[in-house]
Amino acid sequence: MKTAPAVVLLLAAMSLPGAVSAQPDNPTLFVPHYFSGGATVATFVINPDGTLTPADNEPSGIWSLGAAISPNGATLAVGNAAGTDDGSSTTDQLYLFHVNADSTLSLIGTTTVPSSPQEMAWLDDDTLAYFRSDLGNSFINSYDVDLSTGALTLVDTVVPGGFGTSLAIDRDNGLLFAQDSFGETIFRYTFDASGTMTPAGSVMQSTFPLDLVLSPDASLLYTAGGISGNSDAITGFTVNAPGDTTPLVPLPGSPYSSGGDSPAYTAITGDGRHLFIGHGRDATVRGFAISPDGSLTPTGAFFDVGSQGSIGDMASLDDLLFVTDDDSTGGRGVLVFRVGSEGDLTQIGPLYDTGTPRPEGDLIVWAPDSCPADTNGDGLVTPQDFNAWIIAFNTQSPACDQNDDGLCTPQDFNAWIVNYNAGC
Repeated sequence: MKTAPAVVLLLAAMSLPGAVSAQPDNPTLFVPHYFSGGATVATFVINPDGTLTPADNEPSGIWSLGAAISPNGATLAVGNAAGTDDGSSTTDQLYLFHVNADSTLSLIGTTTVPSSPQEMAWLDDDTLAYFRSDLGNSFINSYDVDLSTGALTLVDTVVPGGFGTSLAIDRDNGLLFAQDSFGETIFRYTFDASGTMTPAGSVMQSTFPLDLVLSPDASLLYTAGGISGNSDAITGFTVNAPGDTTPLVPLPGSPYSSGGDSPAYTAITGDGRHLFIGHGRDATVRGFAISPDGSLTPTGAFFDVGSQGSIGDMASLDDLLFVTDDDSTGGRGVLVFRVGSEGDLTQIGPLYDTGTPRPEGDLIVWAPDSCPADTNGDGLVTPQDFNAWIIAFNTQSPACDQNDDGLCTPQDFNAWIVNYNAGC
């Protein structure tokens, strides 16, 4: 039954074009440095075993803080909260880099922007949301980005107010979340393809909403409470549908105790099962299991990074957790941990030196999407993948299913051709 389709497919494959380039970028870690003596952004290739290989370290201004990678991984934006150290009290410099195939950076250009950038998020591959705050008020500007020159064209501005430092984005549903620490409020905005943002509700809580983080499916949102309240609060919410006038609903038992002092940093594993909280005062990382209803249970996972203020930021990729360490007494750099099935932490490798003091900017992780046409798993899309697809078809293995219908049928050959020509 399977032999005839395989022969037909083999004949069809003879008309395929030559090799199509797959997504060239490897999983990459970006580390900006909040340093007045000449900030840089370091890049590392994330190897399959979780170890890091240094790739680049490029100048990025003065006091580099906010950073964001475009969804396709091609463009890195780095903002500088320089105050008056750059000669201006009203403007700062935004650096835009192209991310090369080997995870090195090429400067596209620098642009003058209003001060002072705290956080950024790409709404799509050429539209950037830029969150700036001066302690008295905060604004979110959206810009259309010229990716050849780095020039910005203002599209829209919304005003959360107060002091804002964090954004969380759900691109699938066109939702952007922002916060006002002083007002203890989380704001929701919808955004369209042009970058126009529309207020879509807000929720107040009883503690600072620091470092907003969405679960991988964007159904849950958590914040860290910093020094507010009892200096140990984690707040969790269910995220309502875009059309609901109430954007967020508190989770059962929220707020939760972090078990540490001054929770300030958040990261969720790729499977959505574990939340990690980094603390400011005691510089510890502590883990929590996320139950099906979103409530949190401490797992006992614990790591002491160092002295007060040592943690610069945290990020995750699948089952890897990355933590920047700014403890000058024990070295500065990035710590990498593998998260076990029960939420336990196992350190991978040494403290990786980032080459510049104060690795305290937004820690950014990016990885290529899966590439279904690369059926032999060599990281390339070539005619050899057709032979691998034939084997998958004849053995009914998962790589056969190119149209994601849960079946392995001749229709998957047509889907493979589409995926092949798209180059993933």
